[in-house]
Amino acid sequence: MRKVFIFKWLHCLLALLLTLPTLSLAQSSQAIIRYDSIHHPVIARDGMVVTQNDIASEVGRDILLAGGNAVDAAVAVGFALAVTLPRAGNIGGSGFMLIQPAGAGSDATVALDFRSAAPATATEAEYQDSNGNMLWDDLTFGPRAAAVPGTVAGLEHAWREHGSLPWEALLAPAIALAADGIRVSDDLAFALSEALKNMADYPSSLEVYAKADGSAYEAGETLRQPDLAWSLQQISDHGADAFYRGAIADRIADYMASAGGDISKQDLADYRVREREAIAIDYRDHRVVTMPPSSVGGLALLQMLNVLDEFDLASHPQGSAASLHLIAEAMKRGNANRRQGSIGDSDFFEVPIEGYLSDQLAREIAAEIDPAIARPVSQITPIDANPYPSRETTHFSIVDKEGNAVSTTYTLGYSFGSALVVPGTGILLDNQMRNFSFRQPGHANSLEPGKKVVSTMTPTLVFDEQDELFLVTGTPGGSRIHNIILQLVINTVDYGMNVAEATHAPRIYQAWRQPELGVEQSVNADTLEFLSSMGHEIEVQQTMGSTQSIMLVDDVLHGSADPRRPGALVLGVEAN
Repeated sequence: MRKVFIFKWLHCLLALLLTLPTLSLAQSSQAIIRYDSIHHPVIARDGMVVTQNDIASEVGRDILLAGGNAVDAAVAVGFALAVTLPRAGNIGGSGFMLIQPAGAGSDATVALDFRSAAPATATEAEYQDSNGNMLWDDLTFGPRAAAVPGTVAGLEHAWREHGSLPWEALLAPAIALAADGIRVSDDLAFALSEALKNMADYPSSLEVYAKADGSAYEAGETLRQPDLAWSLQQISDHGADAFYRGAIADRIADYMASAGGDISKQDLADYRVREREAIAIDYRDHRVVTMPPSSVGGLALLQMLNVLDEFDLASHPQGSAASLHLIAEAMKRGNANRRQGSIGDSDFFEVPIEGYLSDQLAREIAAEIDPAIARPVSQITPIDANPYPSRETTHFSIVDKEGNAVSTTYTLGYSFGSALVVPGTGILLDNQMRNFSFRQPGHANSLEPGKKVVSTMTPTLVFDEQDELFLVTGTPGGSRIHNIILQLVINTVDYGMNVAEATHAPRIYQAWRQPELGVEQSVNADTLEFLSSMGHEIEVQQTMGSTQSIMLVDDVLHGSADPRRPGALVLGVEAN
């Protein structure tokens, strides 16, 4: 019986095979399509916008479709984020912007510094108790935590010098979003529920960001911001003057006078944007361009790249212990050196930029790095760059169809800044006063009236060997910012990754004072064991940063929005 069953089964199988269509030779030899990478960028040819918020990305995309250039789109995105991403997007904070004209080389980059500045009456003594202890709460939350904001002045300056569409057209999307309301996403609901704890002492903040009963907004509900819509309409009608000399300035100054804050109407009127000379180095066969002081992050990024230029990183596999070890050792030294006392607002202090970025200093630092053994951070001290000769923050990147590019990073400081909304304006103020150097007398970043506080924000452009734009990038992340950009540059330049691969790759962070080597959860476990055996103290940490990047490949735009923070979106533009 068993033989009969097997025979019948084979007979049925043969009959089935005979009924199948016969494959032609061409069909049978056709190659199966496969790809080199798991991670793929968004591709477009006529413009691209990458931001941390999907609504803001749509606003920027629409401005490009309406004929605006990259600066127009950046201005519209900056104002829209003040509505849709209130923990970091702002008109009560400050930042940096790099503008790259189409077809120009790296020497043509415009660097705008619209960083927050100290009020004229602010003193170190007011932030100390009778025993000389710092009053960190006063520096962190409430009216005395706020420095003079620069965002509105910075965005208007960029538009006046480089924009093309009418000013009102760039404000209109943000005004509508504030007045009509936005749908609260899961991420915004979570952020607001956390922020309300810090806003509890400020009724004007709860009026905006809590429901009438004081509870937090839930996902799916509508958040309307009519006071912010009023402020944005004032800026639309009267330009930056509305914020620094007009009706908004009156409300800010009046509130500060009644609440014990330092910002006066004169402080607002005296605020100025600075056009700086961008700083740059050659790394491998590329040129990396970034912000000068008051950005300390730009200096740190370029110095670390200078140091790593002394090593053949590409000889070690990407993500290997050997590669990550060298990167971590460069981070230790770069993060120590950015703490030196000679880096501050260059309007007040002569910063030794050339010494800091000198090849000689880089070679001396590289010579201290053992390729096999980690050096404890306790044995590393900052190096004075003077003797050496020359040689919650959010980011968005935009490129238009002509090839103009903008890289912008701006911030309120902490998530939701000082937690204080100026009554009647809907404007959250920053908490940047805490970023002055209070512990080091005589530091270039010590508190002085009108001085811009230093920042690690590091908007960055990379150019290829023909001096053509290759990469537009930046990230939030506090002290991690320049370390994150460092890894993105290495991933694209040394390891040839596409922009999505470079964005998604696991990240590490090595501070100076803390001995731990922070790693994201996705770093290979065997690699971590090797790093531990080399002397690194491994600590698995939360995700690092949120890069928003655009890469140019044969004149085609490749974009990647970092998945580490919900809601980020890259949108390409294609001509009809």
